[in-house]
Amino acid sequence: MPAPRISKAAFQRNLPTLRDELLDLQLKLHTAKSCAVAVIIAGTPAAGRSETVNELLEWLDPKHIGVHALGSPSAEDRKFPALWRFWQKLPARGRMTFFFAGWYGEYLTGVVKDRKSKQRDKRSVERILQLEKMLVRDGVRVVKIYLHTDHETQQKRLKQLRASKLTSWRVTKEDRWQAKHFDQVNRVVRSCLNATDHEAAPWHRVDGTDQEYRLLSVGRILRDQIAAGLQAAEQKRRDWPATKPGKVKPLTVPPTQHPLDDDEYERQLETLQGRLARLVRKSRFCEHGMVLAFEGMDAAGKGGAIRRITHALDARQYQVVPVSAPTPEELSYPYLWRFWRHIPALGSITIYDRSWYGRVLVERVRDLTPDADWKRAYAEIVEFERQLTEHGLLVAKFWLSVSKDEQLKRFKARDDDPLKRFKVDREDWANRRYYDAYQTAATEMIRRTDAKDAKWHVVAADDKKQARLTVLKAVCETLER
Repeated sequence: MPAPRISKAAFQRNLPTLRDELLDLQLKLHTAKSCAVAVIIAGTPAAGRSETVNELLEWLDPKHIGVHALGSPSAEDRKFPALWRFWQKLPARGRMTFFFAGWYGEYLTGVVKDRKSKQRDKRSVERILQLEKMLVRDGVRVVKIYLHTDHETQQKRLKQLRASKLTSWRVTKEDRWQAKHFDQVNRVVRSCLNATDHEAAPWHRVDGTDQEYRLLSVGRILRDQIAAGLQAAEQKRRDWPATKPGKVKPLTVPPTQHPLDDDEYERQLETLQGRLARLVRKSRFCEHGMVLAFEGMDAAGKGGAIRRITHALDARQYQVVPVSAPTPEELSYPYLWRFWRHIPALGSITIYDRSWYGRVLVERVRDLTPDADWKRAYAEIVEFERQLTEHGLLVAKFWLSVSKDEQLKRFKARDDDPLKRFKVDREDWANRRYYDAYQTAATEMIRRTDAKDAKWHVVAADDKKQARLTVLKAVCETLER
C-alpha cells in the first residue's frame, strides 16, 4: 500500500487554520490551568520525530512548552526507581511537554535486543499502563504518537543524513542497529503498541514518509487531544459529588505496655539507636535505601519518634520531609509528584512526616478532594510503593495511635508551654471534631495498603517512650529482613 501523501498546495491551505486552532487551545490551556499535556513522540529512526517537534514549536508559543530527550538512564538515574526521572519532568497544569520516546525508550530498546525476560517485560508494561492511567485521572492528557516509514525510505534518509557533516551526528549507533534489524524491531514495536494502547491514552500511528501529511496529521491529533483534555477537566470540575463513607471496623491498636522509668528507657533507647546505626553503615545498605512514612492524629508523637531515629543517623545520609497542605505549585502537578521528588537514592533514607496517605485521610475526611480521587488513591499508592520496593528501597509505614483523652491532655499542655505553643493551632483543635472519622479512614487505609514489603506498623502512642522504642525496633527489623 503506498504511503499517504498531501500536496504542498493543500498543506498551505490547511496550515493557517490548524495553527490558529492550536494557538487558541494553547492559550486556553495556559489560562485555565485545569490540565496539562504530555506528548510522547516515538518512532523508527528517520521517521521525522525531531522535524515534527521543531515544526510544532514554530507553530506554538514555546514559552509554555518543555522538550525532553532523556535517552538511556545515567549511573545517577539508576540509583532511583525506573520512572523517577520522568516524574521530575512532568508538565504542570497549563503547560505542555514533549518527550522523545519517553518512558517507552528504555523498555523498547531492552525488549528489542533481549527477549529472554518475559516476566520483566510484562511488569514494565504494567508500570507504564498504571502511570498513564493515573496521569490522565490527575489531569494530564497523555498523547502518544508513533511515526513510521517503510524500510526503503528509512535507509534513504539515513544515507542522506550520514552524507553531510552537518547532519551525520544525528545518526546514532542505535539508529544503524535498528535499521539493520528493521523487521525484528517492527515486530516488537507492534507488540508493545498493542499492549499499551488503551482508552485513556491510545496510540496514534502516523506514516512519516510524506512531510506535509505527517505534520498536518500530528498537528490535528494534538489539537483534538488538547481540546479533549480541557473538556475532561471541565467535566471533572462539575462532577464533584460528596458521599459519606460507609462504616468500617474500628482500628485495632496493640495494648499499651507497662511504663518505663527514665533509666530503663534511656538504656533501651541507646541500644536500639546503636543497632540502627550499625545497620545503615553496613556496605550492603548501599544496595538499598529506606523510605519511612509517619501518620497519626495530631500530637501523636510523630516528630519525637522521627528525632529518635535521626539521632542514630549521619546527617548526610537522610532527609526529613514535612508534609503539609500542598502549595499552589504542588497542586499544579499530579498528586504523587511532590512525593516522587524526595524519593531517596540507593544508600539513602527519606523520612516523611505525614505522607501520600493524606489523600485517604485528611482529604477524605474533610472533603478536600472528590470521592473518586481518594477512592482510586489506594490502588495508586500500592503501585507507587511497589515500584519503590522493586527497586530495592525498604518501605516501612507507621500509624501512631493516640487516644482522644490523651490527645486533649497534650493539646492543653502545649498551650500552657510558651516553647511548645506553636505546635497547636486552630486547625488542630478543629480536627478533634473529626477524630472518629479519622479512625475509620485509617482503618480502611491500613487494610487496603498493607503489604509484605511495605508493612503498616500500628503503634500505641499514649506512652511516648514506649512508642519511640517500638518505632525504632520496627525500623531495625525492617533493615534486618
